[in-house]
Amino acid sequence: MPAHLKSKRILEEESPGCYIKARYVLALMTALGTLNAYSLRNGINIAIVNMTVSRSPNNLTTTGGCTRQINVTRTDDKLKDADFEWSITEQTLVMGSFYYGYCVTNFPGAWMAKRYGIRIVLGVSSLLCALLTLLVPLVAKSSLALLVALRITLGAFQGVTFPTAWVAWGYWAPPLERSRLVSITLSGLSMGYFVVYPVVGGIVSSFGWEASFYITGAIGIVFAVVWLSIIHDTPAEHPRISRQEKDYIEQSIHGDKIPTKKEAIPWLEMAKSVPAWATIASHLADNYLTFTLGIMAPTYIARVYGLDIKSVGFLAALPFLIRLVLNLVGSSIADMILTKRLTRIVTVRKLASVLPLTISSISLVILAYLNCNIWPAVALISVSGGILGLTTSGHACSFVDISPSFGGITYSISNTLASVIGFIAPQVAGAFLSDNLVSSWKKVFWLAAAIGAFGAVIFLFFASDRIQSWAKGEKTKEGETQEIKVLI
Repeated sequence: MPAHLKSKRILEEESPGCYIKARYVLALMTALGTLNAYSLRNGINIAIVNMTVSRSPNNLTTTGGCTRQINVTRTDDKLKDADFEWSITEQTLVMGSFYYGYCVTNFPGAWMAKRYGIRIVLGVSSLLCALLTLLVPLVAKSSLALLVALRITLGAFQGVTFPTAWVAWGYWAPPLERSRLVSITLSGLSMGYFVVYPVVGGIVSSFGWEASFYITGAIGIVFAVVWLSIIHDTPAEHPRISRQEKDYIEQSIHGDKIPTKKEAIPWLEMAKSVPAWATIASHLADNYLTFTLGIMAPTYIARVYGLDIKSVGFLAALPFLIRLVLNLVGSSIADMILTKRLTRIVTVRKLASVLPLTISSISLVILAYLNCNIWPAVALISVSGGILGLTTSGHACSFVDISPSFGGITYSISNTLASVIGFIAPQVAGAFLSDNLVSSWKKVFWLAAAIGAFGAVIFLFFASDRIQSWAKGEKTKEGETQEIKVLI
């Protein structure tokens, strides 16, 4: 039997009574946690359209291949009373400054989650982020510099979110459910755009931009309280988990060796791991494409096509609705393929990363050459952002594939680097767009496409499905292929 089809039958006994599996509750709560995080992070991307009027000659934007001029004040009555006159560079600074803080706390977040547990780390950080969001209107009216400082602080508190989730799945996710459970967690990312953008657009249109921060902040407080009330760090520490579920999770992931929270971290070996760096490269490419579309798409649609705030919120959310659907459908297909042992894990991971990164990049190149035609532009933006939902079954799972015990640590390293992109992408876009020419958007889209293609090539050639020797201890043979365990 080929190595990649080597199987070990691990049975999950049926739990007695009407029992909701603890790992599914955790999946739901991590999805709500990422949704909450993205609502607090991204609400300003929509609100800023009505908070500001860009400073530009005669308040007009001229186009390269299109003859019409677009008045950036548009037709929104509330926009006539915008509180701030910030340049496009200042607006991108406000949106992107979040990631200055975010990139600093990814690794500390993973370390704290392993040391002190996922419950406290994510619960407390979510509560602090919600409280800071409530202060945005007051701080924004005080000083642009103070608002940037608040956004940096918000990012620092929120930087622990995804590393904590990956630490959690290192303890909780059986191998053949990994794509599904990780994709459920990451579904909050897509919802954080496609739910938040139209909802915030409606709130801003009806009640003013300040209300969007008050409402999302209040919801964030509710989430933090619920998380702290019902989540537990590991199956062994959960007071209500069934014996059947606990034994199944621990045996399917770790066999007879149950890891502790205080395992030594093999830093040097991790740094030399080619598969780890290939996974990181794909993650970076995915993030650059996501940040370019997620942060800049509302501005692009509003400034170039002159639409009202409700339309901007809806159209900017479309890519992430598609992303959510592909996220959930793609992960189910990936797990089905692995359960039936139709191909190797690494083949599934490569298809699920390389294909969407390539399609997304090609779509942006085509978008760069459209001449002010709104519906083809929306279609290409939707394809470019939506197709990335498949990557949740690709590189997003590879962190745990190659290192179940240190998946949170390797992900935190990757997410730290990817977070740097979070403030670089909007700042680069702001620099390209400083001349206020629509034709300058070509540079924004071409750069994102090039980075996406680079990540696809690296992951195609260097990704692996093998648990790395540094992740398994000194007694393990180097590069042993991960067993596929049959779930019944």
